[in-house]
Amino acid sequence: MHRGLLRIQATTDSSVRVMAVSISMVRALVEMLEQSGVAREKFLGLAGFDLEKLEQRDARVPACDYGALQELALDFTKDEALGLHMAEAADSFSYDLVAHLVGCAATLRDGIETLLEFHALLMDRRHWRLLEESRTATLLYWVGGRSSRCQRFNAEFTMTAFVRMLRHFARRARPERVAFQHCAPAYSPEYTRIFEGSERFEQPFTGIVFDRTLLGCAPLHADAELHAALRAEAEKRVARIRRKLKFSDRVRDYLLERATPDRRDMDAAARALGISARSLRRRLAEEGSCYSVIVEESLAVLAKRLLWNDDSSIEAIAYTMGFSDPSAFYRAFRRWTGTTPKLYRSVRHSG
Repeated sequence: MHRGLLRIQATTDSSVRVMAVSISMVRALVEMLEQSGVAREKFLGLAGFDLEKLEQRDARVPACDYGALQELALDFTKDEALGLHMAEAADSFSYDLVAHLVGCAATLRDGIETLLEFHALLMDRRHWRLLEESRTATLLYWVGGRSSRCQRFNAEFTMTAFVRMLRHFARRARPERVAFQHCAPAYSPEYTRIFEGSERFEQPFTGIVFDRTLLGCAPLHADAELHAALRAEAEKRVARIRRKLKFSDRVRDYLLERATPDRRDMDAAARALGISARSLRRRLAEEGSCYSVIVEESLAVLAKRLLWNDDSSIEAIAYTMGFSDPSAFYRAFRRWTGTTPKLYRSVRHSG
């Protein structure tokens, strides 16, 4: 099931801007270190990280810098299971607005959709995806990280957070499977304690599989009025974050998140960004770019992701990408990468 769905290689997205995460992620890490007796000044000072940045609400940190902080935290605490323990200990304030939004959603489905919609409050790229089948639902996670150690940390933290979210909406719920791509670590009994035996290692994806009916579960304290107020604030913050991006980055983000084959429609992209096509063309020219080039870059990234992450046939992927026939997709993919979709997929999966 869904083999290979969760691998995104950094080299695949080399044309995309450097990934960044919210300062709230750093705050949560610092809070965990302080609980372990490590002063923030010492920790951040050794990392060469500006302490004042912690107080900047909308600050962003390059993902590689956050990864360096993770590795330093692992060294400081000497706790290789820090990802598990950090998510287990986190309270609802650790992730500020996003956690509150999810927590007061009407149902688990609404909570997951809220997380997907406002992912920019935590990180630039959406790393989560919900798949539904007849009996089960799977919340997938694209594992990122600057090293295998960071990748394991991120997987552990996110899966623990997912299970906590599941139990917030359905108190006695137990996932059918908590899947990890990495091998079982030496401290695997900690997984068993937290996931109650539902953990599985060396899986083709990282994510949690649970009974689909749980998506309709409501928490004890759902608050529609509070949710609406928090949503309005979240929309403002996301708008502020995106206004700070160059227009070429905003267009690229728009294109990479599209699920329909109309990505080449510049008018639609301009409308989504709240400006006219003429203004968008001018803004991109001022940045030394143009819409057609960004489309080509984005289509190349999307094609690579689909070939790596999706079990669909190459022909189906071609139609999903908006190509009228597979041969046109083959020609475009060779132009982008210098190889064929079939060879690219076989090499990726053999690795």
